[in-house]
Amino acid sequence: MNIRLLAGVTALVAVMFFTACTNEDTDFGQNLTDPSAWYNGTLCDTVSVSAYTLREDSMSTYNYMNGVIGVLQNSVFGKTEAVMYTQAALSTTGGISFESDIIDSVVVSLAITSMFSTDTKDSNYIYSARIAVQPLAEALSDSIYYACNEVAAAPETYFDQTVAIKAKDTVVRMKMNSSIEPIFSNKVYGNNEDFLEALKGLKISLIPQGADADNMMMCINYAASATGLTVYFHSNNDTIPLEYSFVFSGTSAKHFNGYKHTYTSSPLSVFNSNVGDSVPGLQKLYLQPLGGTFLKLRFPYLQQWSAQHPNAVVHQAQIIMPVADETSAIGEVTQRVLCYKYLAGGKVMLIPDMMDALLAGGFDGYYNKDKKQYRMRITRHIQQVVSGAPDYGLAIYIDARRVSAKQVILKGTDKSLAEHVKLEIIYSETK
Repeated sequence: MNIRLLAGVTALVAVMFFTACTNEDTDFGQNLTDPSAWYNGTLCDTVSVSAYTLREDSMSTYNYMNGVIGVLQNSVFGKTEAVMYTQAALSTTGGISFESDIIDSVVVSLAITSMFSTDTKDSNYIYSARIAVQPLAEALSDSIYYACNEVAAAPETYFDQTVAIKAKDTVVRMKMNSSIEPIFSNKVYGNNEDFLEALKGLKISLIPQGADADNMMMCINYAASATGLTVYFHSNNDTIPLEYSFVFSGTSAKHFNGYKHTYTSSPLSVFNSNVGDSVPGLQKLYLQPLGGTFLKLRFPYLQQWSAQHPNAVVHQAQIIMPVADETSAIGEVTQRVLCYKYLAGGKVMLIPDMMDALLAGGFDGYYNKDKKQYRMRITRHIQQVVSGAPDYGLAIYIDARRVSAKQVILKGTDKSLAEHVKLEIIYSETK
């Protein structure tokens, strides 16, 4: 199939092209150029694609700005539980003294950046959630923490109550019980290290209740001014209320998020029983954030195609990934997917199409609601492979997968499907 493309476009049109990432017209801007500058390109969309769903078991969540708490469950992705582990650090230098002070209350507050549930809720909907705040039994180390890690909590509990949270709320505040007060009452902490000896950290978990059971997650901003632990107190000799805030982020406060996945009775149950490390993607592919799953793609005959077209110049290459109908039952799909390439040692890095500042917009990767698909332009990557660079495959991840609860089911690679994952290459050949 021959398709007319532009051989050259003015600088203005180039900028418009890179920013208009949803425009698919191959004749875009032709009315602004000399027709003699056009050339013919050939479309190839028959290159075979091999794809698998893999479990992501080594995603670091250490000291990221945002985290997620809550529980989410459906028949496809199983059950996901998200927990916060955080230190509470001094917000000032030079220490803090509560000597001769009376502690009035201690409050933990969390700044909410977004809420998620399978069913779309209006802004006035009130979620019911049981939130537990517990002290950690051991201090957080300097090691990197991953989504699969857990830290033991001490036996006592500072807060364990059902809380009503509106979908439009931006902060949730929880008054701790009196068992936390001895940490502060008549105490002097000369520095942050002294305080962390007394309070090693907090484990914060959320369990949806009632109609929201297993169907609610909150994204929390660790770095927001509204997130932290605040002590309200007054002096023995004065009734004027005072307060001091401890922070959950910054150079002095370590934190990470723990994510646990249970895939019993789901299409991904092989990950739960450890009887397999991948799920073939002929019929379906599964993308799950929060240390869940990602995709590995291979183009097994691309080098053979390259040998048949040794002088090919790739003008555009894109991966088309249609969304499966079943996705509508598990809530809103993820907004964007990202593409990495595998290196010889098994590590991954962004493909060059995403690393270039100008071409990042051209990469796309956003969900197209009208076509119900994702499209990723990987032109530079494919040109490098066609030109002889080693090809170890591609890895597809959900964007912001450390803090997004949105999942997506994709149609597979089987060419007998009405729609399937495919690679499209538009190229011409030099002589």
